[in-house]
Amino acid sequence: MGDQPGDETLPNSNYRLGVDVGGTFTDLILLNVETGETWQSKVASTPKDQSLGVRTGIDEITDKIPDNSSVVLQVVNHGTTVATNAILEGRGAKVALIVTEGYRDILQTRRSQVPGGLASWITWKKPEPLAPLEATIEAPGRMATDGTEVRPFNADVFTQRLQSLVIQKPEAITVSLINSFANPSHEQAVLRVLADVLPDVPVSLSSDVLPELMEYERAVTTVCNSYVKPNVSLYLNNLVKSLEGKTKHLRILRSDGGLSSVSLATRFPVTLALSGPAGGVSGVVSSVASETKYKNLITLDMGGTSTDVALIENASPRIRRETHVADLIVRSPSVDVRTVGAGGGSIAHVPQVTKSLRVGPESAGAVPGPACYGTGGTQTTVTDANAVLGYLPEYLLGGSFKLDLNAAKQAVQRTADDLGISLFEAAEGIIRVANETMYGALRLVSVEQGYDPRDFSLVAFGGAGPLHGNALGILLHSWPVIIPPSPGVLCAWGDATTVLRHEETRTFIRNLAHTDSEDIVQGYAELLAKAEKIMLEEQGVYKYQADLRYLGQAITIPIDVELSQLRLDASSHISDLFEKAHQKAFTYKLSSDIELMNLRIVAEEISPEFKVQRLAAAETAEPDASAIAGRTTLVYQNIEYTDSPIWARSALKWGHVVQGPCVVNEMDSNTLVLPGYKAEVDEIGNLLIWESNNSKIVAQDKSDDEGLDTVMVDIFESALRNARNEMDTLMTRVSMSPAIREQQDEFNVIAEPGGKMIVGQFGSFIGQFLDMWKGTVEEGDIFLVNDPYSVGGSISHLNDWLVMMPIHMNNKLIAWTSNFGHMTDGGAVPGSLPTGAMSVFEEGIQIPVTKVASKGVWNEPLMELIYRNCRLPEWNRSDTRALVAACTLAGKRMQELYTRFGDKNYFAIIGELLNRNRKAIGTLIKEVIPEEPVYFEDWIDDDGRGLGPWKVACTMSKSPSGLLKMDFTGTDPQSPSSVNYYLSHNMFIGIYLVTVYDPRCVVNDGFHDLVDLRIPEGTLLNPMRPAALSTRTHLLGRVMDLLSGLLGQKAPEFMTAGGFSDSPHFMFCGFQLLSECTSLTMAEFQQVFWIQRKWEMVPTISNRFRGDSGSPSRRWDGRTLSVAG
Repeated sequence: MGDQPGDETLPNSNYRLGVDVGGTFTDLILLNVETGETWQSKVASTPKDQSLGVRTGIDEITDKIPDNSSVVLQVVNHGTTVATNAILEGRGAKVALIVTEGYRDILQTRRSQVPGGLASWITWKKPEPLAPLEATIEAPGRMATDGTEVRPFNADVFTQRLQSLVIQKPEAITVSLINSFANPSHEQAVLRVLADVLPDVPVSLSSDVLPELMEYERAVTTVCNSYVKPNVSLYLNNLVKSLEGKTKHLRILRSDGGLSSVSLATRFPVTLALSGPAGGVSGVVSSVASETKYKNLITLDMGGTSTDVALIENASPRIRRETHVADLIVRSPSVDVRTVGAGGGSIAHVPQVTKSLRVGPESAGAVPGPACYGTGGTQTTVTDANAVLGYLPEYLLGGSFKLDLNAAKQAVQRTADDLGISLFEAAEGIIRVANETMYGALRLVSVEQGYDPRDFSLVAFGGAGPLHGNALGILLHSWPVIIPPSPGVLCAWGDATTVLRHEETRTFIRNLAHTDSEDIVQGYAELLAKAEKIMLEEQGVYKYQADLRYLGQAITIPIDVELSQLRLDASSHISDLFEKAHQKAFTYKLSSDIELMNLRIVAEEISPEFKVQRLAAAETAEPDASAIAGRTTLVYQNIEYTDSPIWARSALKWGHVVQGPCVVNEMDSNTLVLPGYKAEVDEIGNLLIWESNNSKIVAQDKSDDEGLDTVMVDIFESALRNARNEMDTLMTRVSMSPAIREQQDEFNVIAEPGGKMIVGQFGSFIGQFLDMWKGTVEEGDIFLVNDPYSVGGSISHLNDWLVMMPIHMNNKLIAWTSNFGHMTDGGAVPGSLPTGAMSVFEEGIQIPVTKVASKGVWNEPLMELIYRNCRLPEWNRSDTRALVAACTLAGKRMQELYTRFGDKNYFAIIGELLNRNRKAIGTLIKEVIPEEPVYFEDWIDDDGRGLGPWKVACTMSKSPSGLLKMDFTGTDPQSPSSVNYYLSHNMFIGIYLVTVYDPRCVVNDGFHDLVDLRIPEGTLLNPMRPAALSTRTHLLGRVMDLLSGLLGQKAPEFMTAGGFSDSPHFMFCGFQLLSECTSLTMAEFQQVFWIQRKWEMVPTISNRFRGDSGSPSRRWDGRTLSVAG
């Protein structure tokens, strides 16, 4: 069934079947490619063996075809969640891992990143690796980055080491050796030994699965391939047997939206890890982009548990080079889908501490499900809110399923009581908060990537998407909102209509300016030869791609290149395309060298022609009354619209127009058309939702005249969270400084005009700035500072460059946006973290609060003076621009919120958010903080100059008036070295308290009058100028442990084990030969760095991680890196 390359020719068949397996239902669509006729079926999924549900669905759908005795399904295209479920449920194979000697801990150390930045450790639990340490074996031998052999492979030694695996009986084996992408001969040698010692165990080689640099990413991707391989192989083998006599060709949907043969899917099952969402995007391409004039689309696939969003440009979905499944990130291409925990089953709840309305990410799932399903669910869900508001007909699934409306009302009423509002207000609030969450995700795939959503149409599908599409179109300004036919089974349609795809990639690291066109063309020729073995040339079309970045950058940008242009002048052609892409994505480009990282060929089958049925044309725009399937009372903006029609979609014709408010009902979904909007039916049956000319548009958010409500505050809070996420994402994607891009050492703040933080992490920088700034503040001004003593410790050493921008609207100051990032250099030593510094003057250039741009005009000579004091001025210049771009982006979001809510409500909401945070912290102080004093002390061992230990101490208590008192008396005097930590009075305690009880709370500065913080001057935590500060990270970690030790004595939920507290800065420097001269260069790494990348920048070999060298703890030994020059 299509297992061999020669079998990939598309059979001459009238029928193409698409099958999409979900957690609850398996959806099928059968397409007659000649007539355009379609049949659909929805059957219960069979999780234990998905092939049973697939076979049942095929039998059911073929029974619907007249004279089906002669029907043979020549093509079955199948999207499966077998690989996804194995990862999510932890039910994959027992995997053993073979690594290069010295790299046994590669999966345990990962990249040392905590998702969400430096504060996320408070609530983050590190996931277990897919291959355990005890099943990891070291192979002798070593390859260099250029493919030369450093140490030979020793088969005898390796065979002896394998004996421990024989006892463990692994179900799959991964081989991932350092630099195997450059020379796979050692991996092939390991494979030969494994064939003798463990002949029946499937093996995945990293040089086959991912022949690219970055050793951790290659290892974890190949381990994932092994982990799901037995499950996928067993399932596909069973399915092939089950379909004997039913079809000749079975193809499996990949994460990137293309199809794979059974043999390739079995060999590389990691490519199927995100198969499900890819089907929906493929369905939009074939049903909307290919059949209508709308080529630029944003997709919204809303199901029961979550919502997937993606972007399609010029009828092609964006592809990213990695796949995310839960906490696992593997380097495998996938449709650039972003997922948020807002679906029909998302649970609405009100945390006791903050009294804020939260929706998701927790879900009621299929069992027990929403309360209105009548299957035992009692928690309030989005579906229950839709039912209460009249958006769902009483009967679903073609009349076979009746909603329990009373159960829905009871569930929503409990949420209303918690909020102190009415039933309908609570139901609308739930919908609006869920919409705001999805709106944030929609912005991530559009604005964050440099696209204006107003240039796109929104396509809403899935079981719940059409209910929310109209409202999200209003927020996004993306028109029309398009609802395809049968939106609940669109993934199956995408499976049926997509094509075979295969890609070949090779790492090809070159300075673009110094690379000959012939070398690049030859590189592509080698890839083409490999691709042609999978897909014959006459069947496919070939796309040529390259991954590039500015030298020193972390993020690579893929671009499509033209082979004919490469032959003429590859460097100019590629650099021009790259700089345009960078400018579009990040709003700026650099004068830095461009680095070519990977070459890639994507082979695609030529899309078969198939006919799409057209609807009969309507005689009039208004449908006949016979098309009305029922009536309902819809509630929108707390207004009841009685007798609103429920239209039967099957009765609507091309040219019909239905006016909102109304519901359009079909078997698998329901579409809500809001008051003030209309839905037009196009030729192929899409519903196109537009603003109506016949009725007044109803605003989604209340104007100033209508006053403030609780839910508006929650929506505003969610919008602030989204804005901050956009700032974080932009910074970590484009920064060159390793501390920002690898350790995520950047913090942003959005503040109200007076400087109080309304969203951020560790408190506002703006208040201290305003206290000392004596100059003017005007629209377009940009301020820069890196001197901690100038801003009261808001930044804590000179490496942190802080940008602040005032945001105006209609000549009125409405907000401040600010961001700081840890710059790599700017001081006396490379990396600017001198452990021997005795004063701040030895640590680098000090930038007091300085207006570096006035009314939008930069002071370029001043900035050049600052950059000139850095060893890598292009890095600092790039990252300064990134800081400004992030602040500008946040400023636009605040202007949008000001316009959206109006002046009065805008400032009232900000005040309420500050007050809400104050109440939450006040409640926690009352309930958690004891009245009797609690004392805790901790130490750092050494100050870098041989002196120590150094003590930090704090006494915590609660005053009779309810103030939290924190007195750091007893902390040692400031150190003569650089370990001093200037602790801002605004930092830590607020986010620490709130995050434990409500991780999704937006932390702000509303609580500071409840905290009496005393830090004696001249101590480690409140040093006096000119005390050195550069290596303050040692104390920063101790302060976090101090808080844990204080709070945890009475409230165990705050207690954690003592932390490492150090900062993993690996810095190398020396002289680099550049043509006729030498230049001082440096490299810095702040994560578990790429071994291959370090070799390129600093020719050293990292031999091994040494166990126990950092002193053992109860659960883990200390591990360090041994480096040989």
